[in-house]
Amino acid sequence: MDQLIAQATEFLKGKIRRTPIEYSQELSQLLGHPTYLKLESLQLTGSFKIRGGFYYLSTLSAEERKRGVAACSAGNHGLGIAYAAKELNIPCTVYVPKSVDQAKYDKLLKLGAKVKKSEFIGYDDTLEWTIQEAAKEKLVLVTAFNDEKIMASNGGTIAVEVLEDLPEATHFILPMGGGGLPAGFSWYVKSKNPKAHVTVCQLAECPAFKLSLEQNKPITRMPPVETLAGGIEGGLGDKCFEVLKTRIDEIALIKEEELKAAVCWFLEHHQYLIEPSAAVALASCLFGHVKPKGPTVIVLSGRNVSYATIRQLVCGNK
Repeated sequence: MDQLIAQATEFLKGKIRRTPIEYSQELSQLLGHPTYLKLESLQLTGSFKIRGGFYYLSTLSAEERKRGVAACSAGNHGLGIAYAAKELNIPCTVYVPKSVDQAKYDKLLKLGAKVKKSEFIGYDDTLEWTIQEAAKEKLVLVTAFNDEKIMASNGGTIAVEVLEDLPEATHFILPMGGGGLPAGFSWYVKSKNPKAHVTVCQLAECPAFKLSLEQNKPITRMPPVETLAGGIEGGLGDKCFEVLKTRIDEIALIKEEELKAAVCWFLEHHQYLIEPSAAVALASCLFGHVKPKGPTVIVLSGRNVSYATIRQLVCGNK
């Protein structure tokens, strides 16, 4: 994967935003170690997923580009694919759960993608339907996480930037859904510093990685759960599991109410908007699930959330 990370890093230069790392005085005081925020929430499409989408599509053949691409997504992967497809002039169809956040749905349409809603609230059921639909249309289906190119570009290129900007960091806290981001990130970080400590944060209601470790096999499907953090709902990629099982040091399981509170805390203390899927990493620190072991980087993966959801989070039922 080292070669893929290097290739993706070089390709993405000048095509996406190199997002900043900001020092957080509030978190540093709370946690007792210097704590920094990797703000992928400021990425061009509002999430890190543009990295994988852009790089993957750049590797397609002329025949594959002509056929067009498909993606199954709770929103952010679809946005990354749609953005890259528009830039590369490739037809694009995005299949989404019926519970998709309205802000993400609207952005997909504005990027020129065809958007098709499934009858399911869960990612795994929607993916099964997507595989069938994409095959009928003879589209190239781009996985959201379960591919080495996606792992390398989504997670690996972020790790490259983090270590270039903050080489003294030793503890890294990441959100986790299907596993693409932490797989690529942990691969690169552990290759540079085997003693680095990597924590992944999942929904307590959907602990696919924890279950996979306990059963020593990838749990690729999970029962659907209703959550505002659709980006981290669902099962684990089997290829991701092979990377993660020897590189992750700690798992934090975050409750729905904790990630909601973390979104509001971040607005109050840093005046940035993050989406609930990104807030799991922050919540792990705010609610004592994780105790940093040195200079720490929290990866905040995205900001795409509808105004209606923001009002619900901030104002309750008002």
